[in-house]
Amino acid sequence: MKKIIFLFFIAFFTNCSKSNDLMTVNLSVEGFKKGNVYLQKIQDSVLINIDSIFIENSKPIILDYKINSPEIFYINLDIKSKEKRIEFFGEKGSISINTNLKKFNSNYKITGSKSDSIFRIYQNVIKRFNYQRLDLIKLSIEKSQKGQPDSLKIIEEQINSLNKRQYLYTLNFAVSNGKSHVAPFIALNEFSEDSKILLDTIRKSLSNEVLNSKYGNMLVKKISSN
Repeated sequence: MKKIIFLFFIAFFTNCSKSNDLMTVNLSVEGFKKGNVYLQKIQDSVLINIDSIFIENSKPIILDYKINSPEIFYINLDIKSKEKRIEFFGEKGSISINTNLKKFNSNYKITGSKSDSIFRIYQNVIKRFNYQRLDLIKLSIEKSQKGQPDSLKIIEEQINSLNKRQYLYTLNFAVSNGKSHVAPFIALNEFSEDSKILLDTIRKSLSNEVLNSKYGNMLVKKISSN
């Protein structure tokens, strides 16, 4: 009897440990009735499938993956050989993604991931920088066609100023969010190995948990590389 109870508790705690490491993605796609759905991630610079499900008759879409620390994942909808991919910051626990078939990867809502919420704040600001840059580039083309070199120089200075503001915003955002796994991800993707002083500034802002995560370890290796 004692042995049975002992084995029960071992199984119980083992299952709890597994569930605590699990990321469950609940996907709702309005208008989607049949097709393949894939959960993907980057591994060794290659995009791979880590879970998949074939859906028909509006069956619930649930994808699972055992995760060590928050990182970037992708939901890919494969319909008639046309890929539509959603990028999100995944973490342990239950995450919900709600979208529709027509605007699958352009109009969606993600809940349940604190890391993704922080990631969206950063992305939204960067989008505004990009829109401003595109407007200035469009204006420069118009001025060039009209033969106005003085105006072109002013616009060029405005673009350089915009680039510097974005650069500083990115650095400040990463340093200010040192407790988030988004910080080392931003550092890895936005700063080159030539910017080791800035990379080290971000590294010093990271909490121990983030520093020992996937992206934290990658950042340390990037700083240490020759």
